[in-house]
Amino acid sequence: MYPVKRCTGCRRQVITPTERKILVLVAQGSTNVRIAQTLGLSPNTVSSHRSRVMRKLGLRTPGELRQFAQGYLRTQGIEHA
Repeated sequence: MYPVKRCTGCRRQVITPTERKILVLVAQGSTNVRIAQTLGLSPNTVSSHRSRVMRKLGLRTPGELRQFAQGYLRTQGIEHA
């Protein structure tokens, strides 16, 4: 779907459990503030997690992140809004 930029010698980029939870909420259309309330985090922390996921996956826009998140949920058999 989206190419992931890889470099030789780089550590493997793994999505953390918190990043996965945020992906689920992004796919459902939640805002950073709503995600923060749901997970008990600050909106700035959520923003940092989203940015980190986008960087790991080579995504450039929030729309690409949401599209990826929705596809990810489909492959995991998780329903989203």
